[in-house]
Amino acid sequence: MTEQTARIINQAADSIEANVRCQTHTEANGKANAVDHLRQLAAEAQSATGNPSVVTDRVLSEVLAERIRQDDRFGEQNHPDGTGGVQSRQLRDEAQKTCQAAAERGIVTWLHIADEEHCEALAESDPVRLRAELVQGAAVYVAWIEAIDRRTA
Repeated sequence: MTEQTARIINQAADSIEANVRCQTHTEANGKANAVDHLRQLAAEAQSATGNPSVVTDRVLSEVLAERIRQDDRFGEQNHPDGTGGVQSRQLRDEAQKTCQAAAERGIVTWLHIADEEHCEALAESDPVRLRAELVQGAAVYVAWIEAIDRRTA
């Protein structure tokens, strides 16, 4: 797992070096700092650690690498949110009830939690609250990935 993580992080650094175009000296310094940071994370990924901060950095570096790949493939994406509405609020309410019931019975899973966060985001039409829900959902996915990594280590 750590070798794979290091490879992904190094790929992200390579992609930044190859694809990020800099117009100013400040941008070039930012690019160099980002590449250096990713290379440092890759080196850390090769040595096993239980430090939660390092573990989260590794996962977020993989997410960054995926975002770079997405932008390389599709370019900048700007779509409508498509959230809010009666049906989305019904989905949210059902997901919340299901997650709460599972928690009360002691059988809650990552799927329950992630589904609840996802459906809460679907129900939001206010951009500020939608953003907050998306951050919460992203954090749940990161925690889920970390749990998988702990199980497979």
